[in-house]
Amino acid sequence: MTLRLKQALAAACLVAGGLFPAAGCSLTRSPDAERLIMALDLADALREEALKLPDAGQRERLVSGLIQMRELIMGESPLKGDEPAPGAPRLPGPEGANKPAPPWATMFAPASLVIGFFTRSRNFGGGAGDEGLEVRIQPLDQFGDPSKAVGSYRVEVFQYRVRTTEKKGDRLGHWFVSVLDAEANRKFYDPVDRSYVFPLLWVTPIEPGAQVIVQATYYPPGGFQEKLFAQRVIKIGQEQ
Repeated sequence: MTLRLKQALAAACLVAGGLFPAAGCSLTRSPDAERLIMALDLADALREEALKLPDAGQRERLVSGLIQMRELIMGESPLKGDEPAPGAPRLPGPEGANKPAPPWATMFAPASLVIGFFTRSRNFGGGAGDEGLEVRIQPLDQFGDPSKAVGSYRVEVFQYRVRTTEKKGDRLGHWFVSVLDAEANRKFYDPVDRSYVFPLLWVTPIEPGAQVIVQATYYPPGGFQEKLFAQRVIKIGQEQ
């Protein structure tokens, strides 16, 4: 863990200690709404720092812990859902904003993720050799049917190790793609394949014939809902 992340975690503990002493901080409980807002901001900032850790296991443990910390803070929140934060402008909310979403509104929300069979390395400009990856990601709803999914997608490529229980080796590529509006959906969604198609140029070319693990992570809007993961092994320079 980096020094910066350790210092930030200590600061979060001090700020949020009055809000959730059961989490291991020693300060007395405080109903101060400003402290709540500061603690939530710190939890969000810490999550961004934790995502930069190179060790996958440590990264996922920290991110999961920070999500739980945020949920615990919100559970102890002195603010009501329809109350503005202190000092915030009073703006009219959308009609029905305080009502829970009906079941039909989330019935076809993404429940799992699949990396498509035709994910492959590609040459995008017509020159010699492949220039990157064409990654096809298909969100599936609870019924196992393809569904569109607004949010952010993280694509990583790792070296594929043989003759070892830990198949994931060094990371060879890393991209973020946001699909947060109608324009992005039109740009990336393939209605024939019913999947999102992301053309990703690599910084460092991967040797033809090399086997790699393509890993996709889907982050729903808001950043603190359940993430979805998928992996697929492909061979560079070969049609799948």
